[in-house]
Amino acid sequence: MDRLASIETFITVADCRSFSAAAEQLRLSKAMVSRHVQHLEQRLGTRLFARTTRHLQLTDAGNEYLAGCRRVLDDLATLEREVGRFSDRPHGRLKVLAPTSFGSFQLAPVIAEYALRYPEVQIQLTLSDRPVGLMEEGVDVAVQIGELADSSLVARRIAEVRLLVCASPDYLKRHGTPVQLADLVHQNCLRYSQGQRKGLWLFRDRDEDLTLRVQGDFEATTGDAVRMAALAGLGLVQLPSYMVRDDLAAGRLAAVLEAYAPLPVPLYAVYAHRDLSATVRAFVELLAAHFKPQEPAGI
Repeated sequence: MDRLASIETFITVADCRSFSAAAEQLRLSKAMVSRHVQHLEQRLGTRLFARTTRHLQLTDAGNEYLAGCRRVLDDLATLEREVGRFSDRPHGRLKVLAPTSFGSFQLAPVIAEYALRYPEVQIQLTLSDRPVGLMEEGVDVAVQIGELADSSLVARRIAEVRLLVCASPDYLKRHGTPVQLADLVHQNCLRYSQGQRKGLWLFRDRDEDLTLRVQGDFEATTGDAVRMAALAGLGLVQLPSYMVRDDLAAGRLAAVLEAYAPLPVPLYAVYAHRDLSATVRAFVELLAAHFKPQEPAGI
């Protein structure tokens, strides 16, 4: 029999001074209440109650056992309250997956603030531009730019990401500034070869979304490498605005084809289940709060 259930039954019998009253209170049969007490007595090797036809009294052993059982149940209740508090505050491990450039340019401040707020959490940040399965890699939450391919995952839309076409002033001086999409045929377009786009550039012309496959003599698996090639004057790039914002402000890069800028692409926080732990929920909320001031213009 379940020892904890037997102990709780024993305490109820002792409080009621009656097997019948205890059975009624516990909604058990009188026979079941008797079996619980007998189970304890057999385990302890002593009688807990002195039974007569009219009275039910605790033996000396029963009195001592009763006091000890009350202490044990009180300690157990305290322990359960303490452990239960973990479900209400972030703790343990948080494994985050994000694109390399986004993690480098945008996610570091969020991670730092989260770490300061919740020191009981051990954060593991993985930066990767290849598709990674959440469940296979043990990821708690992933940041993804672009529409979701896996419909089994749950996602929260966090922000919008603007895409810009730009190049170094030196490159534009040597090769000319494109003013319409057809001019891209004569330009060296530096391509990002990972993710959903894989060398495809997005545009919008007369309220129509366009996807163009551009050509060039350089491609890389990270946006950072493509940006560095653009800074070196190798060609045009289409990258998220957060990657090139400082370069544009400093004049290291210049934006072109702004009249054909595509609609912003969504940025999601992705997780495997809707029932989030406090650890994951706090991170997603902080992520959303961090980027909210930048909406609706996008990041």
